[in-house]
Amino acid sequence: MVKRKKLNLKKILIFLGIVLLIIILLIFGIKSLVNEKKLKNSNEYKLEQIGYSTNEIDIIKNSLSSEQVSSLLNIKYDTNTVKLIKDKYFIFANLDKYLEYFKDNNEEASLVVAKVNTKASTGWYSTIYETDTSENELMLVNKFYKLDETYVPELTSVSLTYAYQGKKVSKVIYDDLISLLENARENGYKLVVSQGYRSYEDQSEAYDSILKSSGQSYADKIASRPGHSDYQTGLSVDIKPYNTLVDDPSTNPDHEWLINNAYKFGFILRYPENKEEITGFSYDAWRFRYVGLEAAKIIHDENITFDEYYEFYINNGG
Repeated sequence: MVKRKKLNLKKILIFLGIVLLIIILLIFGIKSLVNEKKLKNSNEYKLEQIGYSTNEIDIIKNSLSSEQVSSLLNIKYDTNTVKLIKDKYFIFANLDKYLEYFKDNNEEASLVVAKVNTKASTGWYSTIYETDTSENELMLVNKFYKLDETYVPELTSVSLTYAYQGKKVSKVIYDDLISLLENARENGYKLVVSQGYRSYEDQSEAYDSILKSSGQSYADKIASRPGHSDYQTGLSVDIKPYNTLVDDPSTNPDHEWLINNAYKFGFILRYPENKEEITGFSYDAWRFRYVGLEAAKIIHDENITFDEYYEFYINNGG
């Protein structure tokens, strides 16, 4: 009798063990199915299915918001996409434009980003926007942004101590301009303003003169069309050594001092060397633009143009 009870108990325990095992297997099976479903619904899995590698997926996850990643899933895989995303000045809203430009142009991703952001990829003067003068020292005037012919800033004259006769600048820049020139003299560099504010009408005459003598291609490289000149803002100045003919700025100590110190007073080189594809203008060693202390430091430290700064940090809200 006792043996029979022990046998029945053993059978019950075995049965319960089998039931428990089945329950455990079912739980793990369900969990596995749930996890598999979650995996297939994850952005990582979907990105992998499109063609992105594990390394590329990590870059995408660390660089884009979840909303942007979801949008990326609707775009066909392109080997250039991650190269673009890695660029500091990448703007997600411009991704389609970057990829489209890449199709016909074998250029570095950084240059593609810069060109598309600044609209240089579309061709000079292709689309014209009205300059937002309410942005004050950060207003952008270039081959895409234009000032109205009636725009005249509040001006102040620069004395002969610091400028050639009759030169005027915007009141916004006057104090920092004088501080810059005085600091230069304290360090042994006598610099003066050789060009300041220029009206719409005067710019029109200057441009037309070059146009008639040298043709439009050359005129557009060295001069702005009327309404597209930084001079009209009163924020741009030519700063040069006093009474000195400068043949090679690269070996000129005055120029070196300006490049290393102008940003400390809110001024940046407006048309830097090797940036013609971004600015649309030939290198101008003595043209400086006032953008304020904060923007000037960023532009100087990051070695970018004002055009790039504006489109990424202001227009993009970067």
